[in-house]
Amino acid sequence: MLAGREALRISRIAAKGAPPAPLFVIIAAVAIAACALASWLAGEFAPLLTGRQKIWFVAAAMVLAALEVIVLRAPVAPREPTRSLGAIAIVLLAGVLADASGLLILSLGVATAAPLFVAAGGALAVAGVLGAALLAGRDWEKLPLPTMRWATGIALLLGAFAIALLSPDAFS
Repeated sequence: MLAGREALRISRIAAKGAPPAPLFVIIAAVAIAACALASWLAGEFAPLLTGRQKIWFVAAAMVLAALEVIVLRAPVAPREPTRSLGAIAIVLLAGVLADASGLLILSLGVATAAPLFVAAGGALAVAGVLGAALLAGRDWEKLPLPTMRWATGIALLLGAFAIALLSPDAFS
């Protein structure tokens, strides 16, 4: 999320003069809604998997998240961004649900016995990163985003391989 497309989208919307207070309310609502939905899906999906399958599900989700962070770039900045807060909320909700963070929240919710805690932590992380992007505005693009994307992607890949290959339950 930190080097992701949604943070860059929010920073660009903020740089074009969107009101920060309503935009932060949308960010918080989207973070809660997306993570609650991922938690609900995890609760429904978890009973279908065994312990070993849950480990591999988390590892696969981390590989997909790494590829998404490394390969997919943020779209070009719109020339005339929308001023509709409803449209921003819909696009942001779809983006958070479909990006690496949404997939990781779902997979960690499946793997743990506490999907609500995973959702709460995910919502705080999403709101924190998108809130920081909102406050940074134009300055967000001054961050070394390609380097951050590669570092995040490599860390996710290393974590996936460690979970899949070093876990004592992965092959039993």
